[in-house]
Amino acid sequence: MSFRKEEKLKIPLNNIFLLKKMIIDNEGKILYPPRKINSIYFDNQNFSMYNHSIEGIVPRKKIRIRIYNQEFKSCKDVKKEIKITAVEGRYKTSENIRDFSQVMNLGILDRNYGVCIPVLNVTYKRSYYLLENIRITFDENIYYKKITNKQVSKFSTFDNYCIVELKYNSDKFINFCNTFFPFQRIRFSKYCRGIEFTELNYCNDLDSFR
Repeated sequence: MSFRKEEKLKIPLNNIFLLKKMIIDNEGKILYPPRKINSIYFDNQNFSMYNHSIEGIVPRKKIRIRIYNQEFKSCKDVKKEIKITAVEGRYKTSENIRDFSQVMNLGILDRNYGVCIPVLNVTYKRSYYLLENIRITFDENIYYKKITNKQVSKFSTFDNYCIVELKYNSDKFINFCNTFFPFQRIRFSKYCRGIEFTELNYCNDLDSFR
């Protein structure tokens, strides 16, 4: 199991072009072409994953299904991802989902959180860069949609910020990151932010699963 260090920066959209240019000008490189990420997040009846994230409890986890450059209605390659935050760092597990409709209708059973049902859809464009063995991702054009009665809303909420994530496996890069990226470090969760942005009514959303 490989833990990684991760820092997040919340940056106004109008500063992103200059930051990307600065990476390239300092011998950084583009790792992959940008792609659209489409995720559905799950939580239990008490929204424990949301509350644990807000409170900063460790260990904690997030459960989601995810596809790339597709819509869920036409998807064929859906993955279930469990993102775990521990004292040592963060890591992620991933496995293929055979039946998307079944997961949406019945939820996901987790040994720590019990039955978890779909509550939020998040989409965004992700760009990938590498600088000094630090992986840098830019998440832009972030949209949140609540899920009610197992259906994704037609209405979305747009996020005016871009989230930049710095990921590295060694503490020796901490000083470099602080110098090269002199921005405020934040605790940021698209899942938590999406719940707050869309003002989910927890009780109403869970009625159909009881």
